[in-house]
Amino acid sequence: MFKNFLVKSYIMSVSVTEQIEGITDIKHTLYINLSNRVDRKQHVENELAKIGVPYERFNAIKLPNGALGCSMSHLKCLQIAKEKGWSHVFICEDDIQFLDSELFKKQLDTFLKNHTDDWDVLLVAGNNMPPYIPIDETCVQVKQCQTTTGYIVKQHYYDSLIDNFKLGIQYLMREPHKHVLYAIDKYWFFLQQHDRWFLIIPLTVVQRTDYSDIEKRIVNYKRIMTDLDKQQLMQRMGKHCF
Repeated sequence: MFKNFLVKSYIMSVSVTEQIEGITDIKHTLYINLSNRVDRKQHVENELAKIGVPYERFNAIKLPNGALGCSMSHLKCLQIAKEKGWSHVFICEDDIQFLDSELFKKQLDTFLKNHTDDWDVLLVAGNNMPPYIPIDETCVQVKQCQTTTGYIVKQHYYDSLIDNFKLGIQYLMREPHKHVLYAIDKYWFFLQQHDRWFLIIPLTVVQRTDYSDIEKRIVNYKRIMTDLDKQQLMQRMGKHCF
C-alpha cells in the first residue's frame, strides 16, 4: 500500500510540475543564435523582452549545410532541456518577431489557462497548410505546419521530438540535397499527424525580413506566416491539378 502511495504521489507531482497555466509559468526559453549575428542577438532579446519571458542564448551550430546545422541546434536545445529536467522549453530562433505582442500574450495566456494538460507542442508561429482543426479562439490543431520560428514543448514529449529530430538528421546527412523532405520542420510532419500539436491564432508572430544564413539570401515570409488558410495557394495548386 505504501509503495502504491509513493507511485501515485510521484505521478501527481510530475503532472503538477509539468503544467503551464499561464505565460508567467514559462521559465525556460532558449534562443538560437550564430555568434557572428550580433544584430540578431540584440533583435531577439528585444523581442523576448516584449512578452516578458526569461531567456538564455544557445550558440547555434554552424555547418556548410544550413538546414543540417539548424536541425542539430534544435536537437541540442531539446537535449539540454531534458538533461536539466525542465518541465517545458520554449525554443525560438533569433529572427522571431512579434507583430502584436500584447495580443499574442493575451492569446497565449488564455491558451495556457484553458489547455493545461491536453497538448504536446505549441507552435507560437508557423507557415501552416490545410487541413487543420479549429479548436477555440486561441488555437488550431495542425497537421502540416512548418518553420521553427518558435515553439513550446512539454517534458513528456521531449523523447518523441528528439527521436524525430535525430532520424531526420540521419536522412539529411545521407541525402543533403533533400532538405525539402528531411529538414527539421518538414520531418516533424509525421508527428503532427497523430500527436497534439497546436498553433496560436491569430497569427501574429513571424520571421523578421532579413538575410538568412541558411538560405543565403534575404527572405520575407511575413505574408505566408500570417495566412492560416493559404486559399490563394490552394487555388493555384488546384488549377495545376487539372
